[in-house]
Amino acid sequence: MPPSIQKCIVSAGYQWCNLLSKCIRIWETPCEYPVNCLTWFDGCNDCMLVESPDGLALGGCTMMMCFQQGDPQCAVWSPGTISTMPVIDYPAPPVINPFIGGH
Repeated sequence: MPPSIQKCIVSAGYQWCNLLSKCIRIWETPCEYPVNCLTWFDGCNDCMLVESPDGLALGGCTMMMCFQQGDPQCAVWSPGTISTMPVIDYPAPPVINPFIGGH
């Protein structure tokens, strides 16, 4: 049993969610895989999601050794899905054309 389970404040409606690795209120945050997620990052490995009678389930995962646990999240969304992940807008590098001027 992870030590975080003991920190959930049950009297405030929190319960431990293994999937998200944190305490949640199930009426605010469901403890299930997002519907349009194709690949789930469990904090260490990438896992393929497949349909099952109970909804989405893990179909297979990479088996990498994890030195630092990350935050579980959807890594790959199905086409056309709008993700809630932040988009980082990096400026494009300058284009260098060797056929123009002084080279």
